Amino acid sequence: MNPIQELYPDLLPVSTEQTLCFTGHRPDKLPDGTLLAGLLQTLYYYIDSALEQGYVCFLDGMADGIDYLAAEYLFRKRTEYPHIRIIGVQPCRNYEDFFRDRHYSMTHLNFMKAHFDALIRLEGEYLRHSGRKNDMLFAARNHFLVDHSSAIIAVCSLERSGSFQTVSYAKQKKLAVCRIEANPQLFYLPKPEQWPVEKINF
Repeated sequence: MNPIQELYPDLLPVSTEQTLCFTGHRPDKLPDGTLLAGLLQTLYYYIDSALEQGYVCFLDGMADGIDYLAAEYLFRKRTEYPHIRIIGVQPCRNYEDFFRDRHYSMTHLNFMKAHFDALIRLEGEYLRHSGRKNDMLFAARNHFLVDHSSAIIAVCSLERSGSFQTVSYAKQKKLAVCRIEANPQLFYLPKPEQWPVEKINF
């Protein structure tokens, strides 16, 4: 059975070499105030760098937090780069239930869905109070993102998390990596190009 359901018939194949994906922390692991503003300026700086390098397709895992913030910025960049394609990758059929259970912003989820050029929904079902099975859904989503990209921008620390595991998988698959440090004990506010970043062929 094909695990991928394409919800928009105009989804066209795009070269993996021109495709970049995102991973990063959800809202509860992000700072606020001036620290968040500095982190976002750094994220935007490296998205701009990816656009300048010729990436034209962006795969977004549709989580609240970094995925939403990256997508929202790319939606605004369409006026400058009208040829880019921003594709959402939904980890399961009933993803809205997950958002409601975690009290994430349904407004953010609906905004992303309304503005993606295409939406890919992976098969599977989110089950309340079923931690391990649900973890597998999100791991499959993260692997899909990496398997269909040649580069990744990550906003995460080195502590164990789904995003860190995604970065590790991306390194195994030889993707270009840009990991923006998100350890709250290391946050400071330099210019974006001076923010602590791990880069591999990016």
